[in-house]
Amino acid sequence: MSLQETIETAFKNAPYPGDKNITTCQCPECEKIGARFRGTTWRDHTLDQLQQHQTAISLFSPEALRFFLPAFMVRSLGRWWDVTLMPFFIAQQFVPRTAVEDAVTKRHREARWNAFIPEQHRAIAAYLKEYAASDSVLGKNDVQRAIARLEGRETP
Repeated sequence: MSLQETIETAFKNAPYPGDKNITTCQCPECEKIGARFRGTTWRDHTLDQLQQHQTAISLFSPEALRFFLPAFMVRSLGRWWDVTLMPFFIAQQFVPRTAVEDAVTKRHREARWNAFIPEQHRAIAAYLKEYAASDSVLGKNDVQRAIARLEGRETP
């Protein structure tokens, strides 16, 4: 099975988060992201559109991240030089917590982690492994830590 097929299979049953649950706040950036993604599927977005809204990876609600993440992964596969920060933003969502995180940050990260099932964690790890093997990897240590956590080799 190809990596694209692995991702698509892992996320095939991820439910749409709802029109009012794309982001968790109403700041101008989140409103813009909500307008872009509201009422769409993850297959409705081109790589160019996703690059224009790659900050959405960090601003999505946990449910929206689970639903739309396959778009970012599938569209960027093998396009590492074109997508620059996108795989790095994805890795940042799964890096283990630091000892100095405040309670709000901890809850935010836990909610995002818990939105995914083990099969999805494995698909994300496989995506990040392919990215880590490229010549354009950004934040290699964080990417490796995210992979280890997604594979269950490092605690949250």
